Amino acid sequence: MPNPYDDDLSTLQGLNFIQESDSAKHLLAYGVRALRTAAFIETTRDPIMTMLSIGVEKMLKLGLGLNHIAESRTWLPLNVLKNEYRHNIVKMETLLREAIRDNVGRATNRYWVDEALAAVENDPVWLPLVAALNRYGQEGRFYYLDALAENPQREESPQVFWDAAERIALENEPELEALFHRMIADYSLSDEFYRRLNERMADSLQRYWDLVAMAGVQGVLGDRGSGWDHDFKNVGRQIIGD
Repeated sequence: MPNPYDDDLSTLQGLNFIQESDSAKHLLAYGVRALRTAAFIETTRDPIMTMLSIGVEKMLKLGLGLNHIAESRTWLPLNVLKNEYRHNIVKMETLLREAIRDNVGRATNRYWVDEALAAVENDPVWLPLVAALNRYGQEGRFYYLDALAENPQREESPQVFWDAAERIALENEPELEALFHRMIADYSLSDEFYRRLNERMADSLQRYWDLVAMAGVQGVLGDRGSGWDHDFKNVGRQIIGD
């Protein structure tokens, strides 16, 4: 099968890319859905952070890989993935956003990329949420297991990072903060409050996913990225009844 893109990836690499892309989008979609519909965040935070930390990491590596192809025709070197990026979501998110900003001139229609980029960069919740997923993905998922083995981690637990992101959401969303204060006086409003808080967190994740997809569709991530991102948002059914 001839390579339809202007790069040096083999047919097998192309198939592997599709498999990894499917994994990333399914993790992101299910994680965002779980967050939006979580009735009790205390019992769902770990599953949600597991799906989202892995899904976001995969998305970032795919995006950075596409950018590398656009510049050098080849996939990211293994030593970069393993030694420089590892599981550092904070670092990779910064690098991918910078790559999109620096290469926005490649866009077929720059307006849409600029709009998506501004939506992310004006979102005060996004970076604290990235920090929470980074903390969980790097080693925080074993926070209590390490403590059990009397080898406590030096950084605070992932929950502390997640709570910090939620506080930022409250501080920057007057309606949500007002609902919080009403809930303190009337706890029957708790379900509505936590639903809207979770939705606000999910909105930040969706914005970044939308940015990466838009950058791809518009050609910012190169020729292969233009074809990829139409599929990257096409998740399909995950729940009966969808």
